Amino acid sequence: MRDLLWLLCALPFACGGASLLCPRPMHLRAVLGVGATFTVLLAAVLVAVPAPPGPGVLRLDALARILLGVVVAVGTLSTADSFAYWHDELALAGPDLHAIGRGLPRVRAYFFWQQAFLGSLLFAAASGNLGVSWVAIELTTITSAVLVGFSGGARAVEAAWKYVVLCSTGLALALLTVILLYALSGGGGLHALDWTSLQRAAASFPAGPAKLAYLFALVGLGTKSGLAPLHAWLPDAHSEAPAPVSALLSGVLLAIVLCTLVRVAGVTARATGPAFPYHLLLGAGVLSVAVAAPFLVLQEDLKRLLAYSSIEQIGLMAVGFGLHTPLAVLGAVLQLVVHALTKSGLFFAAGRVLHSVGSQRLARLRALGRRAPLLGAALLFGVLTLGGLPPFGMFFSELAILRGAIALNAGIGLLLLLLLAVIFAGLLFYTGRGVFGRADTHAPRARPSAEGLLVLGLPAALSLIVGLWAPAVLLRGLHAAAALALGGRGL
Repeated sequence: MRDLLWLLCALPFACGGASLLCPRPMHLRAVLGVGATFTVLLAAVLVAVPAPPGPGVLRLDALARILLGVVVAVGTLSTADSFAYWHDELALAGPDLHAIGRGLPRVRAYFFWQQAFLGSLLFAAASGNLGVSWVAIELTTITSAVLVGFSGGARAVEAAWKYVVLCSTGLALALLTVILLYALSGGGGLHALDWTSLQRAAASFPAGPAKLAYLFALVGLGTKSGLAPLHAWLPDAHSEAPAPVSALLSGVLLAIVLCTLVRVAGVTARATGPAFPYHLLLGAGVLSVAVAAPFLVLQEDLKRLLAYSSIEQIGLMAVGFGLHTPLAVLGAVLQLVVHALTKSGLFFAAGRVLHSVGSQRLARLRALGRRAPLLGAALLFGVLTLGGLPPFGMFFSELAILRGAIALNAGIGLLLLLLLAVIFAGLLFYTGRGVFGRADTHAPRARPSAEGLLVLGLPAALSLIVGLWAPAVLLRGLHAAAALALGGRGL
């Protein structure tokens, strides 16, 4: 099974390389379509069949299964939406075949880097080793930075450089965590950094160095996961990247890095006691929600609105993991899944809005419900899900986290409830104005393709299904991942 896991992680890199050799768009579509199909099939087999126990560079425990499923689901949708995205981009560039032909090398380069980014996310999700996790997360920075600046505009290049500088600095600090924990475990090779090996050795770690190792991880991985106040790169990067890439950044990358931080907290808690790492994580989560709130109420750009929503959502997940109670941690894992589906759908919709209206400015979004009904419905459903309204899955995840917060400290719980209400009001105001507002004089520049509209509908439908009827296999996976994050055994 581990060979299949290696094959799964390597497959996107192979598809990306093959895409550079495709002479026609139909060949590119065929290569990536076949690759996506095999990726989904391999992931289904790996998630369904129990993995062999024991350490390993790549290994699927309960939490990794959830992350792997999320990466494959959002990654497949991102690849499909990328074709719709570039179909509209080339249509806006010019309808003649000559314009499309000139755009093909650029499209091939995009898919090379998009598939490399997807492959690095798979490696990070399936890593069973702290050192390998660090390398994989660093690789996500390299591959996604090219995509953030892919448009070549001044703002995009600035966003890419800010992303590289801040996240690389953060990961340099996280590398000190790897070095410290390796030294504390006695060294002896890469296997000493396996999560299982670190868990066994952590009980004998001195408390002081273990606390220092966690602080480096909190600052370093917190920067990469977008936790406040280390989130400065996130709004720019998410707003400037192509919409299918923003979906991967927001829905998948942030969650993987946060779960890596949770694994480090589980290791160091054995030496320091649970209060030190988890209370710091809780504080960072509450701060992230509080920092995001005003930017979600006073905002001018649709994709920046979604980016600040990602900061709020990753903060809520950090609150759930930081509370470290069974109900709250289960809510955090469920929040991870539903947010990945919902936010990817919203970013796909934002890409269609840009091509239809010609702008991401919220002031120019009017009457989408009449001009593009399916696009307006996708935005509205996504925002209702983000708001935590029943029967969407995020209602249950946020309820579990809030109940856990109120049980620990009523003040924290009520503060979170107030912040969530303010955030929902801001999201609903902008979305309601865009979907139901009076139409302006600007006509749509391009009609969303049928393929693009199909991709818009799938995330909303899956989010609703999770809320109305969560399959038994998903419930078992969520409970197993939450138990793993709580106890740390087998991490």
